[in-house]
Amino acid sequence: MTMIFLNIVRNAVQPTRHARAVNTVDSCVTRTYARWVSRKPIAIVNEDELFDCEDTTRSPVCRERTSARKSKKKKPQEKKTEETENTRKKNLFMKLKETDKIVSSLMTNLKSRKRREKNDEIILEGQRLIKDALKSGATPNAMIFNDLSDLATLELPEEVKLYKVPYNTIQLWSTLTTSPGLLGIFKTPDVQKNKPIENALPLTVICDNIREPGNLGSIMRSVAAVGCEKLILMKGCVDLWDPKVLRSAAGTHFQLPIYAFPTWDEIPSLISEESHIFVADSNFGDEFLPRYSPEILESSLQIFDIDPEDLKTKFTLDSNQSEETIPRNKYLMKQFMLKLPIIPYYSIDYTRKESVIILSGETEGLNFNSSKFLKERKSIRINIPLAKGVDSLNAGVALGIVSFEIKRQFLKKGSLL
Repeated sequence: MTMIFLNIVRNAVQPTRHARAVNTVDSCVTRTYARWVSRKPIAIVNEDELFDCEDTTRSPVCRERTSARKSKKKKPQEKKTEETENTRKKNLFMKLKETDKIVSSLMTNLKSRKRREKNDEIILEGQRLIKDALKSGATPNAMIFNDLSDLATLELPEEVKLYKVPYNTIQLWSTLTTSPGLLGIFKTPDVQKNKPIENALPLTVICDNIREPGNLGSIMRSVAAVGCEKLILMKGCVDLWDPKVLRSAAGTHFQLPIYAFPTWDEIPSLISEESHIFVADSNFGDEFLPRYSPEILESSLQIFDIDPEDLKTKFTLDSNQSEETIPRNKYLMKQFMLKLPIIPYYSIDYTRKESVIILSGETEGLNFNSSKFLKERKSIRINIPLAKGVDSLNAGVALGIVSFEIKRQFLKKGSLL
């Protein structure tokens, strides 16, 4: 009995011995365990897949939604790739360095008037002029730019050559103190095909010997502002596409018909046969009034309501300049002008027929070749009375005064309404 009892006690105590021998986990380790062990499950075991059974209570809506979401996410990516491809196609350009000779060769061919006419190309600077040229249908050949964003608002054909250059290169060839960073090379537009505005004023302006670029630009702005039918530039005027003319004209090159450099023999075919011809010679000042013959003065100056003899006493000749110092053709032209009737600009009714104003430069005056045309068409010289001490007005200012007087008369009569 004693042996049996001892065996029972030994069997009961033996498991506890093994339990004491088991290694326990340190408490410090358990505290830091959550810090470095990720709690995110690596994978989720689906019971249905584990036990090879399907849950019929659930509908496959979730799977359809996930597939729809995936397809929706793909669409914006496809659009983005299409947009980037299109922008790459449109914005293909050649990036040049400062030392590259491509830009210098292009600009050298456009700096002088002869080379511009030979290459049949012009250069425009800034977005405003380039937009006006594109709107009028001009053909661009190349664009030189510094910032790609400058081309974003321009509707350029795909065949246009684009050159991205440093800003210093553009500033080197620019005619402005601070360049806008955009140059456009265009085929010379045929400005003769420009259409006049609706209800245009029946007025044609002929410029002769306008050699100052700023004057021609201001004349073009006045002509466009008043709404003339056409502008004619005779041989001897400054280049129509001179950079200074382009800058001062402010885009009016593309707003009205311009006939460049015809001869005086071609003028009758460009104007109406019944039109009135008025001469505004800026070079022929009021100091020549004492030289008018009594017959011309009596017939011309009655509208002044002043005695011709009293008018003569108000002007004195310049004794420092003799007739010998005046070139022969200019002297003959001045003698011819003395035979034309002279009338103040505000005393004429311009609404009867089409009017033609012939405007000359302040230095050169009218060309002698115009005398035949002026004589045949019985031209009249219009005068703007000036205060004492003022010799003459700027050609653009004089044209603005006369042209807006013509428009005032038409508006008053109601012909332009």
